[in-house]
Amino acid sequence: MSSFLSHASDVLVLLSIAGVLIVSALVIAQLARWLLFAPHAEEADAHSKLLDLVHTSLLAFIAFMLAISVADVRGNFGKADDAVSREAMQIAAFDREIAEQDPAWAGPAREILARYVRTVVETEWPRLGVSEPSLAPEAQQALDDLRAALRQVPARESVRGLLLEHHDRLEVSRMGRFENATRSIPRVFWVLIGGFLVGAMVMNGRHRQTTLTRSLIAVHFAAIGLSIALILVLDAPFRGETSISAKPIAESLRRG
Repeated sequence: MSSFLSHASDVLVLLSIAGVLIVSALVIAQLARWLLFAPHAEEADAHSKLLDLVHTSLLAFIAFMLAISVADVRGNFGKADDAVSREAMQIAAFDREIAEQDPAWAGPAREILARYVRTVVETEWPRLGVSEPSLAPEAQQALDDLRAALRQVPARESVRGLLLEHHDRLEVSRMGRFENATRSIPRVFWVLIGGFLVGAMVMNGRHRQTTLTRSLIAVHFAAIGLSIALILVLDAPFRGETSISAKPIAESLRRG
């Protein structure tokens, strides 16, 4: 599933999950009709109000959970995107501070910073989009090399302290980017929503399966499937077609 979400277009993801839910809903409703409701038609009619209540409650739970999840993943995606833009600005400011120091020292130090940026864009970014995100050791090594160079800057202690503060902020931003990549909806959510979905599909078996009822079931669960697909697309901000671009990081030194 993770590989599919990473490489498929958003339209394909939306249509695929909607299609799976439509087929599942129609099949389960038909099976429930044959095995559960048709053999007990009189009893089902006698308890129609209770069945309506159960069906409505299941759909309400589904709608509530999907609504709060969409809001949550959309908010996290926006925060992660803003954090990347701030990180790019920090890199640009860091590069300017280094460039103001002695040229003989600043040249190699800026090259280390440029190596860090290249590693983040080319190596670390793809690692953040997999099912088990991780940071690139090469990027950490570049940060360690840069910190060692900062301790040797031929400048006042206050200047050295300012440069080290820039370095600390850069490390914090990098860790925040990793936290955003690993902040996803817990698996127990999908267990609960799956149970509610199956229950709602079973309850659709109360109705005689005609072209009209099948069409209404298909439209209903297509909408639910699209909502679930939207959550999956936004849940991993560094994965897939709709993902946070590394372009601000890549261009940070050019702006600086």
